[in-house]
Formats: sequence, C-alpha cells, structure tokens
Amino acid sequence: MAPVQLESNQLVPAGGGPASAPAPPAPGAVTAAASPGYRLSTLIDFLLHRTYAELTVLADLLPRKTDMERKIEIVQFASRTRQLFVRLLALVKWANNAGKVEKCAMISSFLDQQAILFVDTADRLASLARDALVHARLPSFAIPYAIDVLTTGSYPRLPTCIRDKIIPPDPITKSEKQTTLHQLNQILRHRLVTTDLPPQLANLTVANGRVKFRVEGEFEATLTVMGDDPDIPWRLLKLEILVEDKETGDGRALVHSMQINFIHQLVQSRLFADEKPLQDMYNCLHSFCLALQLEVLHSQTLMLIRERWGDLVQVERYHAGKCLSLSVWNQQVLGRKTGTASVHKVTIKIDETDVSKPLQIFHEPPLPACDSKLMERAMKIDHLSIEKLLIDSVHARSHQKLQELKAILKSYNINDNSFIETALPTLVIPILEPCGRSECLHVFVDLHSGMFQLMLYGVDQLTLDDIEKSVNDDMKRVIPCLQQLKFWLGQQRCKQSIKHLPTVSNETLQLANYASHPVGSLSKHKLFIKLTRLPQYYIVVEMFDVPGNPTELEYKYYFLSVSYAEGDDSPATALLLQQFKPNIEELVLDTKSGKQIKSGVKRKLSGDPCSIEPKKPKRSGEMCAFNKVLAHIVAMCDTNMPFIGLRMELSNMDIPHQGVQVEGDGFSHAIRLLKIPPCKGVNEETQKALDRSLLDCTFRLQGRNNRTWVAELVFANCPLNSTSSREQGPTRHVYLTYENQLSEPVGGRKVVETFLNDWNSIARLYECVLEFARSLPDIPNHLNLFSEVRIYNYRKLILCYGTTKGSSISIQWNFILQKFHISLGTVGPNSGCSNCHNTILHQLQEMFNKTPNVMQLLQVLFDTQAPLNAINKLPTVPMLGLTQRTNTAYQCFSILPQSPTHIRLAFRNMYCIDIYCRSRGVVAIRDGAYSLFDNSKIVEGFYPAPGLKTFLNMFVDSNQDARRRSVNEDDNPPSPIGGDMMDSLISQLQPQQPLQQPQQQPFAKQAGASGAYPLTSPPTSYHNTVTPSPSMMHTQSPGNLHAASSPSGALRAPSPASFGPTPSPSSLGITMGQTANFASPHGTIDPSSPYTMMSPSQRAGNWPGSPQVSGPSPAARMPGMSPANPSLHSPVPDASHSPRAGTSSQAMPTSMPPPRKLPQRSWAASIPTILTHSALNILLLPSPTPGLVPGLAGSYLCSPLERFLGSVIMRRHLQRIIQQETLQLINSNEPGVIMFKTEALKCRVALNPKTNQTLQLKVTPENTGQWKSEELQVLEKFFETRVAGPPFKANTLIAFTKLLGAPTHILRDCVHIMKLELFPDQASQLKWNVQFCLTIPPSAPPIAPPGTPAVVLKSKMLFFLQLTQKTTVPQEAVSIIVPIIYDMASGTTQQADIPRQQNSSVAAPMMVSNILKRFAELNSPRAGECTIFAAVRDLMVNLTLPPGGRP
Repeated sequence: MAPVQLESNQLVPAGGGPASAPAPPAPGAVTAAASPGYRLSTLIDFLLHRTYAELTVLADLLPRKTDMERKIEIVQFASRTRQLFVRLLALVKWANNAGKVEKCAMISSFLDQQAILFVDTADRLASLARDALVHARLPSFAIPYAIDVLTTGSYPRLPTCIRDKIIPPDPITKSEKQTTLHQLNQILRHRLVTTDLPPQLANLTVANGRVKFRVEGEFEATLTVMGDDPDIPWRLLKLEILVEDKETGDGRALVHSMQINFIHQLVQSRLFADEKPLQDMYNCLHSFCLALQLEVLHSQTLMLIRERWGDLVQVERYHAGKCLSLSVWNQQVLGRKTGTASVHKVTIKIDETDVSKPLQIFHEPPLPACDSKLMERAMKIDHLSIEKLLIDSVHARSHQKLQELKAILKSYNINDNSFIETALPTLVIPILEPCGRSECLHVFVDLHSGMFQLMLYGVDQLTLDDIEKSVNDDMKRVIPCLQQLKFWLGQQRCKQSIKHLPTVSNETLQLANYASHPVGSLSKHKLFIKLTRLPQYYIVVEMFDVPGNPTELEYKYYFLSVSYAEGDDSPATALLLQQFKPNIEELVLDTKSGKQIKSGVKRKLSGDPCSIEPKKPKRSGEMCAFNKVLAHIVAMCDTNMPFIGLRMELSNMDIPHQGVQVEGDGFSHAIRLLKIPPCKGVNEETQKALDRSLLDCTFRLQGRNNRTWVAELVFANCPLNSTSSREQGPTRHVYLTYENQLSEPVGGRKVVETFLNDWNSIARLYECVLEFARSLPDIPNHLNLFSEVRIYNYRKLILCYGTTKGSSISIQWNFILQKFHISLGTVGPNSGCSNCHNTILHQLQEMFNKTPNVMQLLQVLFDTQAPLNAINKLPTVPMLGLTQRTNTAYQCFSILPQSPTHIRLAFRNMYCIDIYCRSRGVVAIRDGAYSLFDNSKIVEGFYPAPGLKTFLNMFVDSNQDARRRSVNEDDNPPSPIGGDMMDSLISQLQPQQPLQQPQQQPFAKQAGASGAYPLTSPPTSYHNTVTPSPSMMHTQSPGNLHAASSPSGALRAPSPASFGPTPSPSSLGITMGQTANFASPHGTIDPSSPYTMMSPSQRAGNWPGSPQVSGPSPAARMPGMSPANPSLHSPVPDASHSPRAGTSSQAMPTSMPPPRKLPQRSWAASIPTILTHSALNILLLPSPTPGLVPGLAGSYLCSPLERFLGSVIMRRHLQRIIQQETLQLINSNEPGVIMFKTEALKCRVALNPKTNQTLQLKVTPENTGQWKSEELQVLEKFFETRVAGPPFKANTLIAFTKLLGAPTHILRDCVHIMKLELFPDQASQLKWNVQFCLTIPPSAPPIAPPGTPAVVLKSKMLFFLQLTQKTTVPQEAVSIIVPIIYDMASGTTQQADIPRQQNSSVAAPMMVSNILKRFAELNSPRAGECTIFAAVRDLMVNLTLPPGGRP
C-alpha cells in the first residue's frame, strides 16, 4: 500500500516503516528503493469522492430495480464502504506510532552507511599501498636556482627566448622625433611648390609632417608622403566632410562612416593613378559636397512644406546632384484663380560649365533693383538654409509691392505722409490727422503668401478681412477703404473722449418716428451718446468730410430728447433735436472770460463748437485723439440736467424754490426750497414751530455716479439738548439721502415724494419732542436721574435710561406703516447684552402709538425695568421628564406680556401669576387663575395656587404696608359684601376730583351662554379716549378690539400649548367699542404717577352681565385691592394669541360646561399683594433652598417662586398618586395638608410653614419598636431634598411612594442607602458614593425610557443605584449605574440581568455581578432579614475598576 503523509514533513508507508528512510534490509538482501508516498488528506479525499460517486450511481440505478435487488445493492455498498473506512481507521491508528519506528529506521540506516564507508576506505588504502606507491621517487633538489633566489633575489636562469618574443624594442627619443618631423615638413613644402595645386585648395596648413587642405562648407583632407622621393604618391591620412544641416540635422553627421571610408579609398586610388592627384582629389570631393548640399536643401524644403509653409511653397523640379527649383506666391494655390498670374520661382543648381563654382541662385521673374542689400542677401546660399533664402527673396518682392501701393496713395493725396519700414515690410498710413502711431493703418505683406495684411487697433476682424480682400483684388480700392476707416476712427475718438463719463455710445438708435423726425435727415456718419443718468437725453455727433483734405473730419453736435412708453418695450419717440451753437467753444472753454450761463435748459444746451480740428504736427506723447468740446458738452449736460428735472418736479408740485444755483466758484449746483408744504396729521402749532426753526433746505447731488440726492436741512432752536458731541451747536444739520434707481430718471417725482414723506416723519416726531420739552421742567427727579437724551437728530430720538444709562430706546416715525416705531438696545458697558424691555416691546410700541407721550413712556420704563430684570431671570427652557409623559417637554415659565405694566407668568401650563408694575418701586402680584370679573370663577386651563397669598406675604416689606393683615384672615376672608357697598368704599378712598373719564362701555351677555368669562379684562389705557356713541356699542367688530383699545395691540405673546380654549368677549356676545379709560395698575398708591384711576362705581352700574357679589369685600380693608377692581384688569385678548380665546368670528357653543365654582375661602390669592422691587428680585432670583444644609440641597438652583409653585405641583401629584397606588388616604382638617398611611407608617405631607418653599414629610410608625428616630429623620430629609425638591418631577414621587409601600425590613435597608447618599462623609471607609435613582437615568441599561420611575415592587424588587468613585479630582470621578433586583422569596440581592448598549463596556457590570454573587454565596439570608443594604455596602467596599477603565 502506498505510504501516506501524516504531517507536512512526514510520510508513512502503508506496509509499515517510514518513507523518508529505507527499512533495514534483510541479511543478504538488496535494499530496494522506497515507493513514493501519499498525503493522508489526499487519501481521505479519494475515499470520500469514491463513496459519493457510488451513492450517486446507486441513486440513479436503484429506482429501476426490484425491491430485493435494491436491498442487495445497498448491503454490498455498505459492506465495501465499511471495509475501506476500517482500513483507513487502522492506518490512522498505526500512523500515531509511526514516528518512533521512523527514528529507529533512520538510526539503523545511518549505521549501515557508516560501516560501508569504513570498509570502502580500507580497501582503497590497501590498493594504493600495493600498486601506486611501489615505484614512487622524489626528484633531485634545484640547488643553483635556490641559491640565486636566496642571494640575489632574482631568477636569472629564465630562457632568453621568452624575452625576445614578448618585450618590444626601445622607442626613439623625442629629439629624434622632432628632427624627423621637421625634415618631413620640408619635403611636403617642396612637393607642394613643385606640384600643380588648384586655387580652391589655397587654404592649407603644414605641420607635424602633414598637410591639411580645408575648403569651407565642403571638406577637409589631411595628406602626407612616405619618403623624399618625388615619385612617392600622396597618402590620404584623414578625410572630414564639412557640409552641415543646422536646421534638420540635429547636430549629427550627414555622411556615414562607411561612406567616408569608401570615399577615402576612392580618393586614395586617384592619388595613386592620376598625373594631377590634388586636382583630381578636389574635383571628386567638391562634386560630392555640392550634391550633398543640394540634397540638404531639398530635405529642408520638404520639412518646411510639412511643418510651416505647407502649400505656400512647392517643389517644381528636383534632379539629384544637378538642380532644385521651388515656386512661391502661387495665386492659384492661394485660392485666387487669376489664371495669368505670374509664378515666382527660385532655382538652385550646379554650374555645369564650371563645376568648381558653388551653388548658383536664379530668380524668375528677376528681382527688382530696389535695395542692393536685399538683392545681395537673396543671391547667396552660403548659409545653407532654404527658408532664409526664400524669406530674403520674398522680402525684396514685398518691398516692391509696398512701393506700388504708396504710389497709389500719393496720386490720391499729394500731402500723403505714409512711409515704409524695411525691417519688416510695412506701409504705415495715417488715417485722420493729427494721427498717433496707434491710429495709423499698418499694411504688411505676408512673406509666405505675398498677400496684403492690414492691422488697425480696435477694428473688428471681419471688417479688416473685407478690406484685405478688396485691396488684394485691386490695390486702387484702398482709397474708399481709407475713407471708411476715417469715419470709424472719428467715432472711436468721440467714444474715447467720453469714456470716463457716464454715457453709452451707439452708431444707431431705434426711434418710432425716425423717418419723420429731423434726426432721420442727418448724415449716415453719426454717433448717438446716451446719458446713463438721464436716459431720456442723447448727444448726437455728426461727421463730414473736409473738402481738399482727405485726412480730416468736421463735427456737428446736437441735443436730442426722447420719451419712453411706460411698461412697454417699444422704441422711444424723438422729441427735440437742436444743434449746439457754433461758438460754444468760446462760451464754455475760454477760462479767461469767466462767463457762466445760468438760465434755462436751452441756454445751457444750445451751444457747442462746430469748428474743425486744427491740423497739428505729431508730437511724442500728445493726446491728439481727445475731443475736448464733446467731453465738455457731455459733462455739462450730465451735471445740469438732473437739477433741471428736479426743478420742474418741484414746480409741478407747487413747491416754491429759488431755482438752480451755482455754488463753490462754479464747481457745484444746488436748489434751495423756500417753503415746504404742511404735513397731514400734524397740528398747526407744531407745523408753525417747525417752520420757524427751519433755516435752510438745499438739494445737492453727490457720489461718483451722481445718482444720490442729499437734502440738507438746517434747524435752529432745537427743543432738546442731547449729550451727543455732534449736537451742541446753535444749529443742527440734517442730511437726507435719496438714491435713484437706474430705471428712474435722476431728479424725478419719486425723490420729491420721498422727501415729503421724510419731512412728515420729522414733523410727527417733532410734535412728540415739543410736548416732551415742555414737560421737562416739571420732570420728577427720579426720571431725571433715570434717563437722558442721547441723540435727537430730528429723524430719531434716542433715550438712554437705567442706573448706568446702559439701555437705550429709539423712537422714529415709520411712514410706510403710519405709526411710531420703537427699537430697544444696549450701549456702553451693557453693549452686547439684551435689553430687558424687549419682552414688552410690542406693548410699548402700541401704547406709544395710542398716546405719543415720551414722559409717560419713561415712567413706564422706570416702573418696569427692575421687575423685568427679575422676570427675565426665570428659566423658560422646555424640560423633559417633569410629568409621567417623559417624552413631552414642558416650559418651566412662560412670560406673557398683556400690557406694558401687566406681565403674566404661566408655570408649567398649570399655574398663572399676574404681575402689575406700579410706581414708587412696587408691584402688585395676584393669582392669575381667578377671573378678573368674578373671583369665584377660575380661568379654564389654569389652577389656583393654594397658599400663594401666604407665600407672597412673606416677602412683603413691613415699611411699605403698615396695615398688613394676618395670614389666616387673607387666606380665609369672610363672605363678600354687596357691590354697592364695595363701590362706595372704594369711591371714598379715591381723591375728590372731577371725573373726566367717560363711562365704560357696557358688556352684554349672550343668552344661553355659560357663566365663564374671558381670561383678561376689558382693555386699559393710560389716557382718556373718546367715548363711543351708543350706536357703536353693538356694531363694533370683534377684530378691532386690540387695534382700537388694547395697549398690547394686535400681536400678542403666544400662549402655551396646554391653555384650554376659552370664548373671547365677542364669542360671548360682548361687543366693545373704544373703551373708556380704565384705572391703571397703580391705583391710588402713587398720586404723582401719570396713570389715572377710574371710579369703580361706573363699572358696577354699566356691566349688566357682570357677576355681583354680596357681603363684606376685601376692598374695604385695602384700597385698590378688590378682586373685581378694574385697575387690575388686563387688555381683552384677541382670538389668535390669547391663551384662552377661541375664534372671534364664531359664537361660543351653548353646550359648553359651566365654569368651576370655587369655595369662598380661596379668594385670598386673587387679592393683589404689594411687593417692592427688591422683594420681587429675591422672589424671582435663583437662590439656594433656605433651611437646608448646603450639602443636602440638590444641584438644581431655582428661585423661591419656582420652589413654591413646584412644591404645590408636587403636592397635587402626590394626591393623585395616593389614589392610584395602594396607599390609604386619611382625611385632614388642615388646609394644604395630605395625610396617608401604609402598612407600617403614617405620613403627613405639607409645605414648610417657615418658608413655604419645600414639601416636608412627617412619618409616624405604627409599631415604634421597629423604627429608630434617626431612620425616620433620614426618610423625611430624603423626601424633602431628593423627592419633592427641584426639579419637581412627578415620577420621583411615584417611585418614592412605591418604596413607602414596601415591607418594613426592605424599606429600612433602603433608608440606610439613603443615609449614605445624604451623609457620604460618615462612611469614609467606602470607596464609592451612592445615589438612590428614583427615575431611570439616561446612562442606565435600556430597560425603559429615561425618566421612568426606577422602582418596581412585586414578587421581586427592582431599583437602580448610581455609584460614583471617590477621588480628589472631581472631574476624573467614574460613575456607573447598577440595576439591583431583590428576590423577596429567597432574600438574595443580585444585579439585574439587563442587556447593555452595544457601545458600553461590560467590564464594570461583570465585576459588580461577581461581587454580588460572591456576597450571596458567603452570606446566606436568614428568614425575615433583608440583604439589600449589606450587599450594597459590600459592593461599595470591594468594587475596584481597572486603571483607566470606564464603564
């Protein structure tokens, strides 16, 4: 069996024994060669293939056989296959021990080979001793040779034949050489003197026993003689051919070395045989060199035709070694089939009569005798360049053609100044005198084709091609071409002269009445120059020939005006065409006369020079092409015509003016207005004051394009003194800039209309400024310190206000919107910050447009700056996870300005706080959830905040309100008194002054409507408005409510998404006109305030649908504090922006449920609480939680108001959670207190009575023996700081209530973990800090969305802990989230097996799981004992992450 390879280097034969070494032979047997082996894998592969093949055959054949035959075949196949694989198994088992057998076989074989080698060595040594060494003898020693070497160091006994055959004889000396060569030179000179020497070989040199003959451009031969006998022939030593092709040869030799050897032998044979050997040598070499030169010229011609000249040169005839004939300037080849045109030929040939001459040049027809130098160059070919020869030939012929053309010009114009340049055949022809070099026509002759080529700067190529064709056909046609170019050059000179001016030049102009208008009768050579700034005006230049002088032109100038159809692309219509006066040059260019024409347009535009340009000699550097007259005419029209147009527009609009005047010694123009028309909407007194202060009004043009008008207004007696350094003089200059569009004429009606609009804006602002200036002497001291006038430039009033004057307000009139526009900003140190009044910018603007009083605006800014600074510090960013809907974001605070002094704050779309800014540094705060019309009803979408009055009274300054009421009385007021008594009490507190307020517009309640009232009250106003007539009461459009009466205007701050739809006044059937003046939010607190207050008695009697109250009113105790007091009302909301308003055009459905009725005890929060600005700042400024140790307080910093409202929300959530969870609610008689109990604990939750900013939990155990007081305190403190504290999340309460419902032993372990979190310093031996996660953190395993309650309590308890490694560097602390599951049945604490995220590390979870498992193994739980705290503590002691490893 064949050997099988078990490893990569191991073969095992099937019969036994390794294949790498032969088996030990039997005694007397001959070792046989081992057969080649096979790999075991190959053998297995063969067996598998065979088995598979047999299976395939069986699958094909068995279906055709009977059942018995199939069974027999299958048994036979199984038997065969089994035998094969049994053999293979035996072989594999045997092969496991084949290594030992192989080693033994190799050792045995090696020993056998060594034995054979020893036997063979002994046999060979015995044979050598017996046969070869018997007759071996040593030679005798070489004693003499050894003595020579040892004594002399040489070997002199070497045979001499070696020296004679190898070493050459000694050379002759240098002196012998010089003597021999000198004698040989004498022999050569004698031989040359006595020999017949051709004259062409006169250039020879004898030196070093040689004579060198050199014929330039042909060959160089070196000869010598072998003795002094005259019969000894010449011996040619060296031959060199000097013919070179520098253009096409690339520096290589033209004759091959084999050819030179052949010529060498041929010349040597002639030198041996002829009687005149030197003459014969010259003739032979000269004939060869001429033939070679002719061949070189022919190859150059072919390359010239192929690369550059093409068909412009042709080979007429070529005979090798005889002649070469070329033709140039072939007209038929050039495409001009003239038929009889002469052909210009150049022939190069060898002179057959005298072969000793060089190549001869012949021209046909012969060259003209024009220039001897040109003739001489064209008759030589010693440079051996065919292109240079052709150029020299056509150069001479080109000079002849230009001479003929110059003669034609001379016959036409006797004073012709054209000349010929010989360097490059060019004829320079002046076209229009005086003419610069760049304006001359250059006529070239193309050396390749012999055609005329023209060049003139600026002419398009098509025109030049037409002129070239015409001149080449007939040279006499150059005369009309020059005339055409002369008019073209005249037009170009005009264009270049006005290139720097705002113009567009064209040779033609599309006019609708071109044929009938005089402009159509002008000559065909004219130029239309359009003034781009004045598109309706053109300057027309007409050109004529000057008789008797063909190189001069005459100009005439015209003024053309056109009109364009509006909105149509049809051609313009020509109106006026008038020629300028001939003496315009004396009128406008004579600077000595100093005349200035200031009359109408015709005087200015009716004169221009008609003089002929004088012929001046050409000077170097002179601008002879500049047309001064045309440039002045264009500049004059461009400057004056805008003022003419503006003057006409002013006259058409009946605005008196002084006309166009010249200023600055004639360098500028201006138009002064005498009177500006009065403005609409401005009273007569203001108009007169403005007219008296206006000293001057002047219009001027400025800018590079003269399209910008500047109106300069000079005012005196400015009513305001600003702090700007530019506004300190007795007069004020106001500059109004107007940019004309390219599509509009400069100085058109639009400029005047825009100016009048700006003047109206100045007058509108001036009216406000005058009123402000009159009230400045009586300005209160606090406003004087609060504000200053920074800039008043008659167009804009900028006031800076604040303690550091870092805020600014800008007031200006917007003519487009017909209203004042207010913008806010910051300056100085506050630059880059946001202005706090941006929140109420729209309300300020609407208020100022209703009552444009600057003093009132400053008062509002003063009263609202500090409150708005505090309000703007509230967080307004939406937050996730505040409610059970963790994916829904809720805005913490929504700032909703209702009027300039009424700001509404919505907290998480549930609670609403109304803030009214009043004078003397106080604000009034009330619960905005109560209706402004009936404080026993609440606004839909909001909820009253219980205890708000009590909370706010903690911030009331005792000095501000000496009559502060008790908290219990405020939160539980007695029943309200009747409306008449309330009105009478309020009217007694009002100052006795005549009532000037008109009666308030009554509201009519629609029948069938519910008792709900809108979110805001009827609109307020700071000043009296016109009382609407009774006819207007029920016809006023609901859409007009804000535009007519609301200070907040039509645009309102968008409401939160959670505000429920509430019917607007119009949907309830309430129609309102422009309402009377409601009392301001300031009430009677500040008698010096500009705000006024209306008698409430008027409201009570005129609102038939308003709710009436009975009983004593809180208003009896505090003036201006009634819940129904109109002084606290905010403007009526519009349908699109009010938090509760529905569509104003639709009536409220009658099926709407009635509003919720509240008990009378909760009215206290609807009564405003007066706070100072500093108290409001403390109320809204983020600060640490009072009453808590800084270490226990959370990291979320919030304001006291947010903490109060958040605690109220958490208390509300807790009430709902108790109903949902398995907790038992206990009824409590205490307001604001929630009591419930679990299986083991009684719990009481209420606001902290000292601060009202935190929720406190008081726990009382059912069985006091199971709980320690310290554990109960930890549970209460954990609830206050971690559960019910910021950021006030409902899910933390859910998780905590689930913990409270856990069994006592489990809850106590959780309390111990809470203690470690609250007091981490008490466990210094632990390596980690722990935090009890009440909601699932974002980095937790993905078991539920982040923010979901993290406590699950069923048969097993699941909760999450966050472990933070203790380190000295807080930035490097490592935090991990550990999900722990506690089995209540077995009492084991393990890590929850939750799949981790793919990109998170598994090292930390694995270590945590191992530690908890080891703890469970070592500490088996006992009955009734919880292992949660012990396992967690063990984890915090033993957990150590690898260095640099993060979860």
